Amino acid sequence: MKFLTYAVIGSFCLLLNLVLLWVLTSALGLHYLVSTVIAFLGLTPVGFWLQKLVTFRTPRSAAPFEWPRYFLTMGSSFAANLGLMYLLVSVLGFWYLAASVVVALILLASNFLINNYWSFRAQG
Repeated sequence: MKFLTYAVIGSFCLLLNLVLLWVLTSALGLHYLVSTVIAFLGLTPVGFWLQKLVTFRTPRSAAPFEWPRYFLTMGSSFAANLGLMYLLVSVLGFWYLAASVVVALILLASNFLINNYWSFRAQG
């Protein structure tokens, strides 16, 4: 059940990500990788609080040690995200929004496992 909740929250964040990517790339003309970086920086705190409060339901007092773990986890995932986005869009010719969905699906399970067993694990 926790994985399903994680995926639903992740889907909501993915939807926000797609809207932000479209606005930054198609409407404002930024390069899709620049838009990807901006979206990551803007949405990572949103994802953290939603996952913390809804999926993992950890105490607010745990946030000071969870946030760095979560940011490191998502930052590592983000490095893979950028590489996969470049491969799918610039090398293989995928549309950047479709590529973003594919990348999210590829990284879903590993992100959940790391966040479940490390980022939001009880301190101690």
